Amino acid sequence: MSFTNPALLAGAALFAVPLIIHLLNRQRHKRRPWAAMEFLLRAYQKQRNRLRNENLLLLLLRCLLPIVLALAVARPVLQSAAGLLSGGGTVHHVIVLDGSYSMGAQQSGAPSPFERAREMVGRMLDRFEQNQNRSDKVTLVLAGVRPRFLVRGDLDLATARNQWFTLQRPDDASSELGEALLQVADALEEAKDPDVQIYVFTDLQARSLGKALHSGEPSAAAELVDTARDACERLQKLAGAQLHWIDCGPFADSRVGGVLDNAQITDLRIEQPVAIARTPVDVVATLRNRGQAKVDVEVTLEIDGGEPMRKIVSLAPGAEGEADFQVAFRELGRRRLRASLQNDALSADDERFLTVLVRDRVRVLLVDGAADEDPLRSYHYLWEAILDPDPTLLPTFAVEAVDALALLGGRAVPKDYDVTVLADVDRINQQAAAALQAALQAGRGLFVCFGDRTDPDSYNLHLYAAGDGIMPMRLGTPLGGKVGGSLVRTPTMLHPEHPAFAEFEEPVYREILQAIPVTGWFSTSAGTLREDSTVLANLTDPDQSPLLVTRDFGEGKALFLTSAIASEYRADRWNHLDDPMVAFPLLHGIVKWLALPATDPFQVAVGAELSCSVAGRPENIELQRPERDGGARVPVGGEPRPLPGDRFQLPTLRDTEHAGFYTVEMMLDRDNGKEPLVLPFAVNVDPDEGDLRYVAHDEARQALSLPRVLTNLPAAADAAEPSDSSELGPTLLLCTLLLVLGEAALARFVSMRRS
Repeated sequence: MSFTNPALLAGAALFAVPLIIHLLNRQRHKRRPWAAMEFLLRAYQKQRNRLRNENLLLLLLRCLLPIVLALAVARPVLQSAAGLLSGGGTVHHVIVLDGSYSMGAQQSGAPSPFERAREMVGRMLDRFEQNQNRSDKVTLVLAGVRPRFLVRGDLDLATARNQWFTLQRPDDASSELGEALLQVADALEEAKDPDVQIYVFTDLQARSLGKALHSGEPSAAAELVDTARDACERLQKLAGAQLHWIDCGPFADSRVGGVLDNAQITDLRIEQPVAIARTPVDVVATLRNRGQAKVDVEVTLEIDGGEPMRKIVSLAPGAEGEADFQVAFRELGRRRLRASLQNDALSADDERFLTVLVRDRVRVLLVDGAADEDPLRSYHYLWEAILDPDPTLLPTFAVEAVDALALLGGRAVPKDYDVTVLADVDRINQQAAAALQAALQAGRGLFVCFGDRTDPDSYNLHLYAAGDGIMPMRLGTPLGGKVGGSLVRTPTMLHPEHPAFAEFEEPVYREILQAIPVTGWFSTSAGTLREDSTVLANLTDPDQSPLLVTRDFGEGKALFLTSAIASEYRADRWNHLDDPMVAFPLLHGIVKWLALPATDPFQVAVGAELSCSVAGRPENIELQRPERDGGARVPVGGEPRPLPGDRFQLPTLRDTEHAGFYTVEMMLDRDNGKEPLVLPFAVNVDPDEGDLRYVAHDEARQALSLPRVLTNLPAAADAAEPSDSSELGPTLLLCTLLLVLGEAALARFVSMRRS
């Protein structure tokens, strides 16, 4: 039994009033003997029992009146016997809400699937709050970027409502429901509630069901994966559990599924590997029409929020297209690019974000192993002629040449350059190896070319370091000989699509490269090639005669050429890779690729973590959230982590449920003082979620092994009054009236008898 107004039960204490009056009236008087009273006492003894019973009955009626009246005003509710025997009849309502961005699709002003789901969830919580006779607890799960239990088995409906109220829009996520349902199954199996109602609100987009749609195929059945179907079967096997799958999508009423038209931006990129200030670059936005009708879309490109550029692109049904913009960046640093379409039914994939690091030049430190020779025979002569012949005509590279002693003595600092080239440097010491490692940790590039001057033992000692150093293999002995004096080999491109070969797009240039004679090279010791390395080209076999080997180290990349490119003025050169038909595309492509970090931390997908390293200790770190997430500015907690080379890793930012620019601002504490730093991160949606294909109810039932698919709340959640309880207030008021009448009649009767 429960009470609507339990505080009013205190009025029952008024039963003590008639009891006190009764006790006061029982005061004893002094006894005095009187002969005439003897006859009267004998008569009184005959009537005493009757009078006492009448008084006790009146006392009982007068005590019951305030008790019954207080109970009536408190409005007690009596649960059914079944509910009492089951421990109170608590029902656990588990609400799973699809939070992928397809739930935000909206057409012709109609509510989106997410809005329809919120309305149904809100109506359900209203029913629970209005019917205080029932005992309900709520679990609220958002299946967005990751499954989030906003409320877990809470009996306080106000908490559930507050969390529900914060869900104003779906995440910009692309997720299957299977993971969220499996976590719900784990939680319910642990809780072991006797009565569980599970509600899954989704738009029935085909992608949200994931592998469950194909679980009947032999190839998929062989995979040991848990699908949404597996989770549904686990939930339905729980004792006392009911699963309600509720379609709130655009085709819910028809129940037969369908396709919504949607145009989207699937990619935004620059065509050139690096962006140089005041040098034109092509910015390309890739578009896709996922609808069934031809569309003309207007693409807008903004740079740092400035004046937009526009282009119109026609897209056939199901076709892709590109909008190409030519821009020239005037300011150095990391610039923000945003491409957008006019909003259609699904706005989340109508934007694409990109951050581009704009440099004045690609700074190259060339450590010339032949700096003491004739200038025409030096490597400096060759590299400047290829990369930096005229700064006014090819303002992409800036080459600074030093001799080997500058690197070995610490006068040249590799981390101050984008790419460091060791051109046939004879030896390496510990100080130089540490400087090269610090540069790679900072995201710089390293290009090592071995030639006839190279001492392999020095490199094996300091750069290979028993497999823990920068070098991915242990150098062996030189093979081959001088040009014209040994068997000629030619390179074989093992990964022609690798970005280092970006300048060899045309097949004819690949054929030219693979026809270049190579007569001398360094072998590698058998079994020493690291698994995390990649052989891009080889001469005889990839293991012992690689020509180009690359691997990532820290945030940077290292590339090793086992046959150094020498000037044509050297008769003893090992190859003809200095041929302009090969040297220009090879070295330009390699250096541009090495100038980029191994992974770009500033371009991530929704839900990914944000972090990067900076050249100094960061202080007062703040995060500006994107417009789609409200644009709030919040401080960033956590301590930066120190890294080798006087660098620090920023605290990890994990809350990236929406697309846009996440801008981190800080003060860097460096040796020359404190300086401000602004780093924008571009976070983008998964364009595949924009495939707005919806399955029919029958197909969903078969794929998920469901008894039915609903389009509204089931009776278990939408009932106005519970059927297993009744209110006793009116009955108790009637009992109070009868007690008043009974007490009055009995008092009158007793009074008349005693008069």
